[in-house]
Amino acid sequence: MTVKELIEKISDWCDDLTERCLEYVFALAFAYLLVCLGIALGSCYQKQHYEPQINGLRAQLSRTQKQLKRASEDRARQTKRIAELTGNGG
Repeated sequence: MTVKELIEKISDWCDDLTERCLEYVFALAFAYLLVCLGIALGSCYQKQHYEPQINGLRAQLSRTQKQLKRASEDRARQTKRIAELTGNGG
């Protein structure tokens, strides 16, 4: 085997290796794009699906807080009224 043949074999081996590496790079890039697309679609679905539920829960929480505030004020008013009627000062 001459040096020229050896260099040619090494060159062919490098070409094959480069071709296989490029195939892996393209496969990884495609997989990466699929993952990114999946994340984007999942995020979009999540926003469309859960946003109305979150808004509904926020509205319900706001109503509940108002009811609790009214109940607390009513209780304070009743306690004050009872204290006035009984002379308890309380």
